[in-house]
Amino acid sequence: MGQSQPPQTWLQQAKQELKAGQYNQAETHLHQIVQEQPQSAEAYFNLGLSLHLQLELDEAIKTYEKAIQLDPTYDQPYTNMGLALIEANQLDEASTVFKQILSLPDRPEQPASIHTLAHYNLAIILKRQDKLDAARQEIQAALAITPNFAQAQTLQQMLT
Repeated sequence: MGQSQPPQTWLQQAKQELKAGQYNQAETHLHQIVQEQPQSAEAYFNLGLSLHLQLELDEAIKTYEKAIQLDPTYDQPYTNMGLALIEANQLDEASTVFKQILSLPDRPEQPASIHTLAHYNLAIILKRQDKLDAARQEIQAALAITPNFAQAQTLQQMLT
């Protein structure tokens, strides 16, 4: 990272490193990027992703929080933070994050929209908490948005 490349090029390079599984290298570059661009929610999100992929969950969660603080409408950090919280077994906190996603505009995504994924992840959390009726309601909400979402269909079968 030097002055020879524009910051957006640095971010694209770090994203390529993440895709290639070069998480440490991406993390190093992303730390430099957030120093250069402390207002970049996208840079913080990608830094959080690099930490998350290295299972540095507490740091990843803090970094996702920073991305959300910088841009509360940027939905990707919410989803990833919720997943990191599930991995850290902080289920109540994860539920709160997935509920926040439902207040954001829905956005098409593959294999399902962000609202579908939020309902699906809430169902997983509720299942782990033995709140099966509430889990079924969340799966029904997910399938109402994306009827062909295979993972939700599978979870629905497990809950019946």
